[in-house]
Amino acid sequence: MYDRILVPLDGSPLAEQVLPFVTRISHGMGVPIHLMRVFATVSEELTDPVHGLYRSDIMAGVHDEVMDYLNGVRLKMEPPGLEITCEAYEGEAAPHIIEEAEKTPKSLVSMSTHGRSGVTRWLMGSVTDRVLHATKNPMLIVRGRSEGDPEPDTKLETIIVSVDGSSLAEQVIPHVTALANAMELKVTLLRAGASENELQDIAGYQHADGPPGMKFQHFEEMAKEAGNRALDYLVGLEGSLRKHGVASVEHRIEKGPAADVIVDVAHETPDNLVAMTTHGRSGPARWTQGSVTGRVVSHSGDPVLVVRVG
Repeated sequence: MYDRILVPLDGSPLAEQVLPFVTRISHGMGVPIHLMRVFATVSEELTDPVHGLYRSDIMAGVHDEVMDYLNGVRLKMEPPGLEITCEAYEGEAAPHIIEEAEKTPKSLVSMSTHGRSGVTRWLMGSVTDRVLHATKNPMLIVRGRSEGDPEPDTKLETIIVSVDGSSLAEQVIPHVTALANAMELKVTLLRAGASENELQDIAGYQHADGPPGMKFQHFEEMAKEAGNRALDYLVGLEGSLRKHGVASVEHRIEKGPAADVIVDVAHETPDNLVAMTTHGRSGPARWTQGSVTGRVVSHSGDPVLVVRVG
């Protein structure tokens, strides 16, 4: 499934919080890791050729410092024996990350959302968000915790797979299958079912005692039919996963907005990884960046595997 795991770092402990998950996936799937760090170009104003302070010498020194940092990270990563390479790049972070990811289409790009790039945080809406919007590679996104926050649990036991009945959302399934089989993970198929009010909005009808429209018993029949279809869909998807070797699969339908449902289930499921696409559909609305995916990354507190589709 993956040829390598690409890990952009910026020298901060927050950015490094993705590393325990990266090493678990690398070890479980036998995939090499590539650590990278992008450093800013030195302005000519900081040079002083008269006194022997040349830009090329400054850049060489910065490059060496960055490589020392990356090699230090590499030596601390466990378990021993992982295949890890390191490289430093000069310029702007997001374009270099995107370009490096494109070199190997099957790279899994793994980033924290709260590293620091100079004085600028890597937030959704900044470097991580730019990479997520531009790259066609799957991404593992971990929300970094600030100093003083509880120590994160980096074990992985369950993959929560957010699906909505669309073929676009199902494009995350091959990734889930590969991870579950390689790492012996359980899978929970999760679908957010429309609430009563959402069904009314979708159908354009109200209860019999409201404005003219569909009678209440017909509305309940529609809701029941929608629930049955969702259940049949999940049962079929569960069977397909089992046929592909996934030993432990369950399914859940929870009423409510997609982001809220995913976050709530993630909070109650220990040691989980959320897997989702960036362009499924939840009722009549697209799951767009900044909405469902962004909210899940920001609020679930768990690593999120994001596969961009469409």
